[in-house]
Amino acid sequence: MDRQAQDWVDKVEKEAVESLTGYRDGVDTMMEVHVVGLSHHSAPVEVREKLAVAQADWNAYAQELVDFGKTERGYLVPEVAVLSTCNRFELYFASPETRKFAALEAVHAFLSHKSGLTREELEPYLFSHTGESATEHLFQVSSGLDSLVLGEAQILAQVKACHEHAIQKADEETVAGSGGKIVAKMLNAAIRMGKMVRSRTKIGKGSVSVSSAAVELMMSRAMQDLRKPASKLNVCIIGAGKMSRLLLLALFSKHPDIKVTLVNRSVEKAQEVLDDDMVKNRGGANASVAPLDEMFDVMRRSDVTFTATGSKVPIIYGKDLQNLERNHMLVDISVPLNVAADCAEVDRVSSYSVDDLKKVVDANAKKRQNEVVKANKLITEEVQKFKCWQASQGAVPYLAALQAMAENIRRSEYAKMEHKLKGLQETEKEALDKLTRHLVDQLFRPLYYSMKEDESLADKRSKIMALQNIFRLEPLYKRGLLTQAAVHAQLNA
Repeated sequence: MDRQAQDWVDKVEKEAVESLTGYRDGVDTMMEVHVVGLSHHSAPVEVREKLAVAQADWNAYAQELVDFGKTERGYLVPEVAVLSTCNRFELYFASPETRKFAALEAVHAFLSHKSGLTREELEPYLFSHTGESATEHLFQVSSGLDSLVLGEAQILAQVKACHEHAIQKADEETVAGSGGKIVAKMLNAAIRMGKMVRSRTKIGKGSVSVSSAAVELMMSRAMQDLRKPASKLNVCIIGAGKMSRLLLLALFSKHPDIKVTLVNRSVEKAQEVLDDDMVKNRGGANASVAPLDEMFDVMRRSDVTFTATGSKVPIIYGKDLQNLERNHMLVDISVPLNVAADCAEVDRVSSYSVDDLKKVVDANAKKRQNEVVKANKLITEEVQKFKCWQASQGAVPYLAALQAMAENIRRSEYAKMEHKLKGLQETEKEALDKLTRHLVDQLFRPLYYSMKEDESLADKRSKIMALQNIFRLEPLYKRGLLTQAAVHAQLNA
């Protein structure tokens, strides 16, 4: 949708709110939550890497989207948080409820612009959820239910990082987060949800990370691809980040004495990974390190190479693997890809990417389906709690508008009676004015407090709906179609 069309939609939405409420300037409505993105479910790695954003750039990316969606009436997407991992790219954002379609349109246009793909090329891979569906999706992500490896723990840490970035304050080197009240609260609730699912179910039991699934793939394919048992393999790991550490933990858990060479630009950092207490406690007697300039020599001496670096372009091409003296397995768990596609065409080479781990993942998932049912039940309950909190925030503008309406009624009635108050002294008039203002305040104070109290979901939801319905009665009162007593009866009900 072009800018002219967006402005037309804004005008229609504004007129609809004015018609509904009777207020020329409209009234603030509840902020609705959304998620738009792509993942291993919906998009191949070649598409995912076009939208991948380094964690250090999450806040700048979010701010760019906020600015992209700015209109004359304000921001279409005032709250944004970015979650970009090896297997997913997702934008969690909030928009005014009456402008949610324009907000979604702006986000889709922004992603097309950033990816360099046309809308027709990109949108078949994108998914989007709004409202309860968006909250449910995030809770499933943080619980590991939407991961490539069911129940993986790493995604919870990534959601925590998303929340930390969303609420981050600006400084000389850092762009402030754009999470806002609604998105930040939803992310915080998702972190609690992830912890709850892992503590109350066995969803994380077994192989629960991409790295451990990669090791299982190696073990299942060793005899067929390499003609060797897994325990006798010589392994090369390129990169010394978190994924490589998880690879080592998974490898040594299965075969503590397996031969491993950890290749990295900084051999000191590679050695720190090998010296990690958790890694050393599981094995590593036959592990060593090597600098990056010896990478291809180490690979030719190895049977298996795992790549897990942060490079944005491939570091291994088919031409680098010519004339191998032994069969070789490549397992690329990086996004963007570290291994070029032409490597799969080289003789004696078996090449796998993160998308090839799905068979391993599916086998593990079948063992934990009962735990998935338990986890989804917990998620459904927590989604309703968050939805109620979200609705209570949306009710605050209605409360303010209702209180302003009541104050206008008070002043109008006071003015009508003023000629009968001429016999009163000024101090008595002031006391009467104070008394009537106090009555209005006392009428609304319990409503404000009830938004904070621990009521049942049903009671709070019905109260919010009542507030919205009452507010819609006010235009009828102004036109003389509804009596003051009827408005007060609805308010007291």
